[in-house]
Amino acid sequence: MSTLGRRLLLALVPTGAAALVAWGWLSYQPAPSIAAPVATPASRVSSEDGLTIVTLDEATQKRSGIATDALTATKRQLDETAYGSVLDLQPLIDLQTRYRAAVAEVASAQAALDASSQEAERNRVLFKDHMNISQKAMQAAQAAWSADLAKLQSAEASLEGARASAQQQFGPPIASLITGKDTALAGLLEGQDMMLRIVLPIDSNTPAPDQITFDGGARGRLTARLISASPQSDPIAEGPTFLYRAPASLPVGSKVIAFLPVGQQPARGIVIPRTAVLWFGGLPWAYIQQGKDRFVRRLVDEQSPYDGGYFVDAGFEAGERVVTRGAQLLLSEEQRPPVTAAAACKDPECDD
Repeated sequence: MSTLGRRLLLALVPTGAAALVAWGWLSYQPAPSIAAPVATPASRVSSEDGLTIVTLDEATQKRSGIATDALTATKRQLDETAYGSVLDLQPLIDLQTRYRAAVAEVASAQAALDASSQEAERNRVLFKDHMNISQKAMQAAQAAWSADLAKLQSAEASLEGARASAQQQFGPPIASLITGKDTALAGLLEGQDMMLRIVLPIDSNTPAPDQITFDGGARGRLTARLISASPQSDPIAEGPTFLYRAPASLPVGSKVIAFLPVGQQPARGIVIPRTAVLWFGGLPWAYIQQGKDRFVRRLVDEQSPYDGGYFVDAGFEAGERVVTRGAQLLLSEEQRPPVTAAAACKDPECDD
């Protein structure tokens, strides 16, 4: 090889080596990182036999304040529904005040009449006995007696008017109350009792029961006792109307749902506590605990207010535990959208 050839070869060797190094660097690509698989969070909601089950461990239940009570079997007297209202007793109190004032007027007029009667009789005797007094004095005494008699008659008319007004508005038993003759009803005037005007169904063949129950709101079912037929009809409902008394529990003017006993044989069923019932989709529901950590929502069918809750004769069994606190939390958990693996992963590469 000539000297020129050797020089060219020596010049090309470094250039080729550099090209090989550059090609190796450019062709190197690091292996892409593989994101660690993300496990899908276990769902608390499942479905079995068409029922939605919410599963919460005991620690979560305690942390969420979920409480349950055991259901017990009970018996309930069958009844039909009637409606009414709580009457304002202020007119009755006013009548009692009016009656007492009339009683005082009668007593005062009677005392004045007794005195003027004696004076008139004494003057008559004296005038007859040889005219020991003047005829004018005798006539004045008789005029005073006549005036006192008129006052007494007026007071008695006021007294009778108060009694008649009470009878017309409330009936004889209440009228006897303002006269002080019926101490059994004294609680009405003392504010311990309230008076209900209940309208029986117009097609009902059942006479007015001596005792009924009614929805007392937060106090559950309360008992009311018959006073008498009402001399005044209800301005809204039509039907036989009766007055009942019950422990004071509702404001004046409140509308009342009453329950009239029907038949002799009580019905068997379960009382769902009022605190266990929640409304969803326009329907009443309750959650039943199954085992230690499973909850299922059931429809409270044919619900009827009873004993501080709702009486049902199907769908629930004695001994089952019903959720009395935290039912709304279970419903929220049941309606929550399921959590997917993609939603649970916080790594941006989960989006690739």
